[in-house]
Amino acid sequence: MTNEVLNAKMANLNPVRSVFTVLGILCHKPQTVRNPEMPIVEDDFYQSFHKNIFAAINNIAYSDSKVEKVTPIDIDNYLAQYPANYKIWEQHNGFDYMTSAIQTANLKIYKNNYWRLKKFAMLRDYILAGVDVTSIYNYDLEDLKLQEDQMKALDKMTIDHMVDHFQLMMLGLRDKWSIGDKRKTFMAGDGLRTLLQRLKESPEMGYPFKNGFYNAIFRGQRFKKFMLRSAGTGVGKTRFSIGDMTNIAVDKAWSYHDKGYISNGPSEAVLLISTELEQDELQTGILAYVSGVDEDVIKKSKYSEAIEARLNEAIEIIERAPIHAEYIDDFSISDIETIIEQHIIENGVKYVAFDYIQMVPKLARAMQEAFAGSLREDQILVQLSAALKLLANKYDVYIVSATQLNRNAKEHEMRDTNSLRGGSATADKVDHGVMMFRVTQKDIDNLKHILEKGYNAERPNFCHYVYKNRGGSKVGVIIWTKYHGGVIREKELFVTDIDFNLIDVENLQVTFADEIDPSIPNIPKPVEEAFIEDHMDEDNFHIESDVPEF
Repeated sequence: MTNEVLNAKMANLNPVRSVFTVLGILCHKPQTVRNPEMPIVEDDFYQSFHKNIFAAINNIAYSDSKVEKVTPIDIDNYLAQYPANYKIWEQHNGFDYMTSAIQTANLKIYKNNYWRLKKFAMLRDYILAGVDVTSIYNYDLEDLKLQEDQMKALDKMTIDHMVDHFQLMMLGLRDKWSIGDKRKTFMAGDGLRTLLQRLKESPEMGYPFKNGFYNAIFRGQRFKKFMLRSAGTGVGKTRFSIGDMTNIAVDKAWSYHDKGYISNGPSEAVLLISTELEQDELQTGILAYVSGVDEDVIKKSKYSEAIEARLNEAIEIIERAPIHAEYIDDFSISDIETIIEQHIIENGVKYVAFDYIQMVPKLARAMQEAFAGSLREDQILVQLSAALKLLANKYDVYIVSATQLNRNAKEHEMRDTNSLRGGSATADKVDHGVMMFRVTQKDIDNLKHILEKGYNAERPNFCHYVYKNRGGSKVGVIIWTKYHGGVIREKELFVTDIDFNLIDVENLQVTFADEIDPSIPNIPKPVEEAFIEDHMDEDNFHIESDVPEF
């Protein structure tokens, strides 16, 4: 595109009447430029003449917060300090222009003209990026009626709606031409001997969970895998993700034995995307996990000097940890894809936790436009779940997310995929599916035959129903634990099938060479600096564990 053609397009995207109105109103209310909810900048204006006037009003307003009016004389005096800018002001008869703008200004129509100004500025940015914007506003139309209809449609759109429109265009093109991950042709025997040898030398295992039963069942947090954990409101979906990601990213954490900070293995870059918890809430959760200090204690700020020193050391650990976080409360699928892709490319993130799959206004709006019709909530949530799985495959990363459970999930007979928000189809694309519940009295009654034998001498308060495990040997099992939400840690107790029969699943702990401390009792020995198995004594149903009482 030549500069002449580009300039012609840009000139057609200059709403001169809105510019005139906005500049006049800003002179009446100059402190409006300070409004953080409706920011306005020099690049919102196309012509140098208008840019100079806005710069003068903006700088006068910021130089004195008590300025209540800006006059043409004020603008003239300001621009007179800059010969090049003052020449443009005089060439366009700026004094008379602004006198007229101020006299005809109607304060009631600022908002509409402000947003029209912003929308045209955005369209110019898209043109500079090489994007065809005529699907929203065709600046070449000669039919005045069509021009008016387009302007009315543009005025009804929000900035977010416009961004979604262009993102969907790009996603459609990417899906059309990016066929590499969709189709792979091979013979069943191709490289099979090499695969067998590779698995023999290095069994497939992802970054370890702190929960040893999770390691045994899911083989760690493996790349290209998508885990969906579901629970009712307030059960701890977000906190489990905080614990998972923090465990991966920090190089040290407070020992479960209360013996000080010990090595936590290699530190890897992670991304936490929160839709509910803002910065302070995420940070106190992370601090509680690393320090082993209850989050309530941290928030109340009533603790000894020893605890304060412990927290300060935890802060140092967190400060050097590659934990990247984003907060977004209203989003579309393309927003989440963009955030994840950006952190993967820019920060080398390999592990991602997306707070949880839910219906929000922007997601609903974008999906209705993409599918040109009405979609049910369950259909939209399925699309979001599928998008997360595609990202895990495309970028060779591990992604964990969550959903709400329906109210009927409280009934034991309904603890299946039909209890997932959005229905069982939400779990179609996931690799690992877990539903989490607080233990009820009915659970305890069902476990009576195990607990009466003194198995593990512990009474569980939390359970994980494993309903899906693609490529794994264990599915339809329940992991029973003792969970302490204040520090986001849990002690693994035992595993049963869905009929509450005790089954033998190894508590597969993973440790690292510099994590071993002989002074700590019951600390497990490394096996090739990798896997640790707790042994079950079948005579007294006791599992040897290195995790202390909470």
